[in-house]
Amino acid sequence: MNGLLLLLAALAAVNPPRARLGLPETAEGRARLAETAVGAAVALAALWGVAGASGPFLEAIDVSPETFVIAAGLVIGFAGLRSILRTTPGPEPALDGMRASLWPIAFPRLLAPETVALAIAAGARNGVPSTVGSVAVGLVLVVALALVPRRAVGDGVLRWLGALAGVVLVVVGTVLMIEGVRLV
Repeated sequence: MNGLLLLLAALAAVNPPRARLGLPETAEGRARLAETAVGAAVALAALWGVAGASGPFLEAIDVSPETFVIAAGLVIGFAGLRSILRTTPGPEPALDGMRASLWPIAFPRLLAPETVALAIAAGARNGVPSTVGSVAVGLVLVVALALVPRRAVGDGVLRWLGALAGVVLVVVGTVLMIEGVRLV
């Protein structure tokens, strides 16, 4: 996977507009920004660990990186379909205060199956720095969107952009599956 495709895949997997729709609205302004920033940092650290352990993990389960690229493409494609068909994430109960940065922000919003699958596939093939850097761009956009009150942006715009990211995920998933087949 080349660098541009990795960046596009990471942005679509993180899906900042859809993630913004799923952020708890219990906090306002700086508190929401702080919760989101901590959640993004936790997610980034976890994805860094996943990408770093991807090679040994795939060896331990006796799966080649090329074969996992096919599986990751499938997971990513299905996640894209979910984003297209269900543009607003389901409600998640939020923990109180800064603990909301762990649930539901870091998990399940940002540490979703598609971001974890991408971190494993890209970490094993593209290396940890490029994988983590690409995911970090998407997480920074999530934090930036946390600054904007949803009523100002408009939920319709966020849903449309989230669905568009879903289309990109379907395309990226298809490309990854084809690339994996070619490599095997």
